[in-house]
Amino acid sequence: MEADEAERIFDEFAEAYRDWWGPIIAPAALQVLDDVEVPSGDPSPFDLLDLGTGTGVLAVAALARWPGVHVLGIDLSGHMLELAAEAARRRSPADAPRFRTVVAGADRMPLADRSVDVAASSFVIQLVPSRARALREVLRVLRPGGIFACLTWQEDDLRFAPDEAFSDALDELQIIPPPDDRDVHPYTSAAAAAAEFRRAGFREVNASDVWLEHRFTPESYLDLLEHWIEREVFASLDAESRGQLRAVALRMMGELRPDAFLWRRPLVRVVGRRPSR
Repeated sequence: MEADEAERIFDEFAEAYRDWWGPIIAPAALQVLDDVEVPSGDPSPFDLLDLGTGTGVLAVAALARWPGVHVLGIDLSGHMLELAAEAARRRSPADAPRFRTVVAGADRMPLADRSVDVAASSFVIQLVPSRARALREVLRVLRPGGIFACLTWQEDDLRFAPDEAFSDALDELQIIPPPDDRDVHPYTSAAAAAAEFRRAGFREVNASDVWLEHRFTPESYLDLLEHWIEREVFASLDAESRGQLRAVALRMMGELRPDAFLWRRPLVRVVGRRPSR
């Protein structure tokens, strides 16, 4: 995905991301902060780079966890960064000055060499056109010995029955969805992620498989489809057709067993350190 196109898309759907998608991935995303190696509550000052801040889940949590942290949030979407800054002010107006933002891509950051102590990122690296270039950029801005903790999607072909029910509803109503041109590049495995970190120059690399789980209901999953995953399908329909699609999809999803709505997706957790020299 080109930078201009990514900026346009995420600017346009920033609120939808915050309200519908962000809460689902947040529990997994926040685990990245456990890998920073700074004890919770430590008042010692340090600089944390939040790569791909989005609407500020990691940044706001870091401000709450470490009284001495200064967070720099980088994202291609200026509107998402506005929402992140707003979330930080809402949480604690007194702490908000410890959070600043910069509109920039992960593969070309306007930061000085060796300018941050640690870096963290969740659900972003798969969107960068060149992961290798982005990793080299993170290595460049980290101080010697600094850690980069990253969480991202792992490639999979797992079936999810509610998705199939929604596709059946589209077929019944003869609705043709627009082509899916999302350009994402997930890691194929934890081993592949570790190898890429090492090639970029990181050392003491540790990569592992983890899982994201979320339990939906037919109604909550259909809401997510309408407002995030399949928003273009719903946006292409008039109000009456949207109502028909919701009714048919709910009927078909209602025929599924409750355990069919446990959504599980594999992730890759990677931690690497910039060499001390």
